[in-house]
Amino acid sequence: MKGMQEKEVLDMRKGFTLMELLIVVIVIGILASIGVPQFFRVAERGRTAEATHALGALRSAQIRLSAQNGVTTAVPGALDMNVTNLRFFTTPPTLIGGVDTSVGGPVVIASLTRNATSNTAGFGAYVLSIAVNGDITCAGGAATACQNIGY
Repeated sequence: MKGMQEKEVLDMRKGFTLMELLIVVIVIGILASIGVPQFFRVAERGRTAEATHALGALRSAQIRLSAQNGVTTAVPGALDMNVTNLRFFTTPPTLIGGVDTSVGGPVVIASLTRNATSNTAGFGAYVLSIAVNGDITCAGGAATACQNIGY
């Protein structure tokens, strides 16, 4: 009889108490609150790779055009390349044309706007622009969008 009672007591001690379960749920909640926003930041940074690649190609095309004709163009069709069907940024890109001299030429020569219909919540429709010297800048979007994606 005594062996039976000990077995019943041991069987009752299997499992978790309500307090242990609550602690696990709280810990998972804290980890999720830290990890989910970080995931969205990293995912958005990955999406900007599409724009930086396209902006680099546009910069090169503008520099080639300037070397041939002495001007940059605001007309995408005038370049020797075409940027279309970007998944996360609107096309055609915004191009800034002008005379390419060291003083009077445009500083920013191309920009792309984040597609507002597919943007991640919290970033908004920010704009990435590339200068003649290759510097990429970010403007617009949500309050900390540019900071969160590293620009």
